Amino acid sequence: MAGGLPRIATTAAALLACAATIPACTSAPPQPLPVIVTVGQAPHQVAPGTTFGMLVHRLGLRAQPGRLLSVSGEVLRPNASPGAILLNGQPAASDARLSSGDRIVVANGKDRTEPTERVATTLKGLHLGDPELTLRRFHIRRITVTGILSGEVLSTRDVPVGKGFAPRKVALSFDDGPWPVQTKQVLSILHRMHAPATFFMVGYLVERYPEIVRAVREAGMQIGDHSWDHPINPPLADLSEAGITDEIGKARLALRAAGVKPALFRPPGGSYNEYVVEEARRLGMRVVTWSVDPQDWRPGTTSKKIVRSVLNHVRPGSIVLMHDGGGNRGATVNALPRIIRGIRKMRLKLVTIPRAGSAP
Repeated sequence: MAGGLPRIATTAAALLACAATIPACTSAPPQPLPVIVTVGQAPHQVAPGTTFGMLVHRLGLRAQPGRLLSVSGEVLRPNASPGAILLNGQPAASDARLSSGDRIVVANGKDRTEPTERVATTLKGLHLGDPELTLRRFHIRRITVTGILSGEVLSTRDVPVGKGFAPRKVALSFDDGPWPVQTKQVLSILHRMHAPATFFMVGYLVERYPEIVRAVREAGMQIGDHSWDHPINPPLADLSEAGITDEIGKARLALRAAGVKPALFRPPGGSYNEYVVEEARRLGMRVVTWSVDPQDWRPGTTSKKIVRSVLNHVRPGSIVLMHDGGGNRGATVNALPRIIRGIRKMRLKLVTIPRAGSAP
């Protein structure tokens, strides 16, 4: 008995000590850990047990539908692709419970453009090319791409078939005017020698020298659009679509203000792409380049070199490129009478570059 009293006392003391510090001696219920999910790029803390549907509703998440568009961008169906809200990259039931690390992404529906169809037809008769490099006329295969649902035309491309027919005619053309003195000198020679020609004029110069434009027009010459300010670096085809539209359209407006309705467009440096051709066509013009280039713009060239280069390369149907502006063109002015006589000696007739639908 005596030996057991100390043990009882010890046990009682331990119980008293434990009673004084109950939190340290009892097990508290574990607290649930917060749930962290990512919505888009942002982390969100939600209560345990939160479901996918609850959080979508709480945050007002909504997927925008994708539209079906025509080839011109008109809306054909506003809700063609409904979009989705994804849990960890997959669709999920609204009662799916969220866990830490889950990712919720709003995937909007994607706009898509209607399918297209390509139709090829052969035009009747013989036609000039577009772009036009020579006066040759061809059988033309016209390739049209249209929207299957809307019927809208996306693009039209004319493909020459065969070698074509070359008339015994040549077109002289002059670029980069109107230019003080030189354009009038060229015009005087053409008038004196009864030689028609085509002038491709730069828009800002047209605006500056409208009286020269009127003189060329009144002399019966053809006048075409040569862009607003003759872009070379970067070239026209490398500009944005808006830049191309601006270059072609502003020059056309300047010419119209001077009393000219241009039907031809010559891209500076011969730089064009499909959009240039389409935009010129939309504005009622055909793209025209050349087949004979004596490079009369080169510093140090002589009238003799220019004459030799033209007459060595001219053929029935040729379009000859020369310049009445852009710098000192004295060599070109001096070469012009010999070029006219030389072409006529070949029994080739000089003509203006024809407008669409007219015979060369």
